Amino acid sequence: MLSLLMIIILMMSGTPALSAEKEGRKAAMKRLLPRIAGDYQADQKDEFYDRNGAFRYMDGAAELYRSYTFKLLMVRGYLKAGYPSILVELFDMGSPEEAFGIFSYETGEEEVGIGQGSDYGGGLLRFWKGKYFANIFAERETPATKKDILAIGETIARNIKKETPEPKLIQFLPEEGLLKRSLRYFHLHPILNHHYFISHDNILNLGARTNAILATYPFAGEKGKTFLLLIQYPDQKQAEKAFQSFLKAYLPETAVSKTVKIEDGKWTSAKIHRRYILVVFDAPSVEKTEELIEAVLKKLPGK
Repeated sequence: MLSLLMIIILMMSGTPALSAEKEGRKAAMKRLLPRIAGDYQADQKDEFYDRNGAFRYMDGAAELYRSYTFKLLMVRGYLKAGYPSILVELFDMGSPEEAFGIFSYETGEEEVGIGQGSDYGGGLLRFWKGKYFANIFAERETPATKKDILAIGETIARNIKKETPEPKLIQFLPEEGLLKRSLRYFHLHPILNHHYFISHDNILNLGARTNAILATYPFAGEKGKTFLLLIQYPDQKQAEKAFQSFLKAYLPETAVSKTVKIEDGKWTSAKIHRRYILVVFDAPSVEKTEELIEAVLKKLPGK
């Protein structure tokens, strides 16, 4: 009985703090979204969804956002007589790294200069700035709605005062030849598989406490693309365990730092440095593989 009472007391004592944090996030998000945007007026009711409630709104898509540990989602509709309605989904991702991460999941459309990175196509605007990520879209795209969507996005981005750096892992990537909009920042192996399939099993031991970046390098005069994967683990011991797991499953005959030619004629190499793992996939030659590996090693801490 005493233990049960203590649990109840702890739960009750923690609730006000959690509630206050959530209310603070709500208030901050409400200030970012305009009530009036041109001839559009906000719908009367805003909706909020936390990590647990996101499934009610996004169904299966919630898993993607939860993999980036988002904190709160705000949904607001905008109405204009005789025009398609516009919907804004504003995510408080908790940190700039997570905001960049969810934005980087898909960047195949037009960069329109909104926020710290944007993507527009098919009536959908996606952008990130600070710790926030936004989806803005119309139920039907017209030239007029595109203009209105971009105007609403510009207003929201302007209201987010603080610009923040991209994830630190990016600074370790070789800049020459890098397709900047190809960058994919993530934590979990299903996201890696979405962009570059490795294995159905989590052979790199990716998890919530690992940070990973996948970059694309098309080499001049060569066909296809080469991929560079850089993963940061919580400590060296976990990195070493993941490295051995990867070698055993993916390159079973490979010694440490050895570059091998795989079945499709391309080259793959894996390297570990302290708590970092580097893997190059689909390189056109041994030289290009080693060139990328060495360029990263020169930038990593402790080198």
